[in-house]
Amino acid sequence: MNYQVTPLFAIPLFTMQLPPLQDSTKKFILQSEYTRFPAGNGYGTANKYYLDQPELRTLRIDIMKACSVFLKEVLDVSDQMEFQMTNSWAVKHVKGDESGAHVHDNAMLSGVYYVQTDEHSGDIVFQKDKNHHNVFTPTVAVPFNNRNHNCFNTDSWMIKPKDNLLILFPSTLDHGVMPSQSNQDRYCVAFNLFAFGKFGYDQVTQLHLVNGERL
Repeated sequence: MNYQVTPLFAIPLFTMQLPPLQDSTKKFILQSEYTRFPAGNGYGTANKYYLDQPELRTLRIDIMKACSVFLKEVLDVSDQMEFQMTNSWAVKHVKGDESGAHVHDNAMLSGVYYVQTDEHSGDIVFQKDKNHHNVFTPTVAVPFNNRNHNCFNTDSWMIKPKDNLLILFPSTLDHGVMPSQSNQDRYCVAFNLFAFGKFGYDQVTQLHLVNGERL
């Protein structure tokens, strides 16, 4: 029988392979100053506007070009809206480091770009919110055979990191990182975007939001 399944009201998860980093850019990221997180599960840069640095200008441009493809070509967001990068930081994971499930506050779109990884660096895991009822009510544990693992029947989705891979997702999407089993340090750059411009469709409810820091 012929049939069609439509991923109705799907959560968009965007991936793109970016051009390889210049050696000087990669060296800059690997040699940046990192401090241990209070939770003891990794290291991060104190600079929370990391991609604003001139040494990372080309990488930032490539990331924003990819964001434009996602926003304009995939989601068809109106040209009157401008998504700006509001913050960014780099993360270093050594063997055993991981990241528990979390969302990004005060953001609309989030992303991660992988600088240095290998097959044992630890997958990034996206979790379906229990309030997102795409198939059955979460109060009934319907079993699946797992012969056809797909976006319709799973509660989690894993992506294996690769060098120069960019992942974009809504900031409300729960995600975490599996513990690294690699002897090579894992580096990535994370960032958030927020929309500025005219929201709404009529003069009564319309909101004009401007990023004052960018004026």
